[in-house]
Amino acid sequence: MSHTTIVEGVEDADDETHVSDWRNIDKVRTTYDVVAEMYSRDLADDMVARPLERGMFQAFSELVRGAGDGPIGDVGCGPGHVAKHLASLGMSVTGVDVSAAMIAQAKLRFPEGKFQLASMFELPMTTGLWAGAISLYATLHCNAEERARAYRELSRVVRPGGFVMHGFYVSAQDLPPGSIYHLDKWFGYKVDVDVHFIGIDDAAEEMTRANFEVMAALVREPLNANELPTRRCYMIGKRR
Repeated sequence: MSHTTIVEGVEDADDETHVSDWRNIDKVRTTYDVVAEMYSRDLADDMVARPLERGMFQAFSELVRGAGDGPIGDVGCGPGHVAKHLASLGMSVTGVDVSAAMIAQAKLRFPEGKFQLASMFELPMTTGLWAGAISLYATLHCNAEERARAYRELSRVVRPGGFVMHGFYVSAQDLPPGSIYHLDKWFGYKVDVDVHFIGIDDAAEEMTRANFEVMAALVREPLNANELPTRRCYMIGKRR
């Protein structure tokens, strides 16, 4: 994959984040603070417009209701696009994100929604509060150890019998599962984060180790030329 393919940017900007020596969570937070407005404007709505994603959202919502309903979390909610869509399906959603700028965008786009600034590694929710959680690309910049921490936290806050839906990148041209792509520019801004590609079996094993039973997985290719040319997966697990 070429540099310009994965970074769907605009004109170069002079802004620089200077995060080369920061912890990964700080790099992620700063990256999304910087790109929040353009991400919200240019990328967010496409996700909830795609038919396969909409089908998975509907399936996830029905599974949660079938297990007894209750509040759900949108972990790594970004500008609130998924939370807003899930609310339209009758879900009671709380969006959580580590980026204050993303939370601000979410409140602008969906003022009726509930959003909190927090890390997915330390969710400010009591144990077993949620009937389910959705986490789309929230672990994209996490290594295996960090993903395990995130799954353990989801396992804590999702009640037994609840459901989790996890979205992630599987592979791309010249980037097989297990690859890491370093992202140093996005929307014309200099950033410093890694993008991890995860094999489907590996992702299922990670979910299993965190006490979720994998129930379904949808793997798809890009639907059009405007999408990032990545194979991606949406995996649903049930909390044991």
